[in-house]
Amino acid sequence: MNLATYHVRFPDYLDGYEVETEAKGYLVGVVVSAGTRSFELTVYDRARLAQELDDELDSDRAYFAVPNLLVVRSVTRVEILRAVEALAKGNFQELSPNPVE
Repeated sequence: MNLATYHVRFPDYLDGYEVETEAKGYLVGVVVSAGTRSFELTVYDRARLAQELDDELDSDRAYFAVPNLLVVRSVTRVEILRAVEALAKGNFQELSPNPVE
């Protein structure tokens, strides 16, 4: 696969809310398409992930599981695109493709 052949689609609701999203520290619904595969990412920054882990592990649920979790320094388009570019170099091996519909 040509490593340059991928596309990142951010959720429509992100437009105009980048500052708020970065402050919240998480973003769901980022979709990476690479050839016939697509991957839906859930993106967290380190601080928000730690908070989420504490909340979930202290709850009745007592676990935290998220497919295609991507942790970045800050939840910005630039940081997400940088991470996706690094994942592309490994042909997205770390991710699980979305089921074919």
